[in-house]
Amino acid sequence: MQTAPHPRTGAARIEQTGPGYRPLTKVVLLALRPDGRVALVRRTRCPDRGQLALVGERLEPAEWLDEAACRGAAHTLGIRVEVQDIELSGLLHYRSEQGAGRLCAVFATQRRSGEPRNSAPHRFSEVVWADPGGPPADCRALTHAVLNQYVAGTLYGALAMPAAGLATAEGAAAPAATYGGKPRPDPRRTK
Repeated sequence: MQTAPHPRTGAARIEQTGPGYRPLTKVVLLALRPDGRVALVRRTRCPDRGQLALVGERLEPAEWLDEAACRGAAHTLGIRVEVQDIELSGLLHYRSEQGAGRLCAVFATQRRSGEPRNSAPHRFSEVVWADPGGPPADCRALTHAVLNQYVAGTLYGALAMPAAGLATAEGAAAPAATYGGKPRPDPRRTK
């Protein structure tokens, strides 16, 4: 499914003042090979030095989500991806390890110009092709959560990330399905 075209205005002014919930938004692109493997990158900086991460960037002011996904692929993998060649694959609303609200918009594509490579050696040490249905144990918690959601075909997810240092028996950090230690409430339940 292609993303729907939308009007873009180069001179649009984005208001940054006033009340309201404005979480940090991360935009990731799952660059897929024909065999279904996804490009992940190994971090060279703290936090999470040595762990595998998603290809993505923070959303910049006045930037469209799909443009941020393409920019992230260019900066990280050195590939050119056009907005018409990506598909929205999901949205993850999560709480960071410190409890801050975050959004992660996930796009996917198999179409690109150029061969993926590590084009940000100051941030990453290598590109690793992983099976999204069985990612390596040394992935960041957010990477596991996004890949699990992608494989399940779920368009929206909400979760609280584990406190720093928590890990599964396999050694990989696993997202917790709780908020502040309590089970996440079912939004369909009414009192």
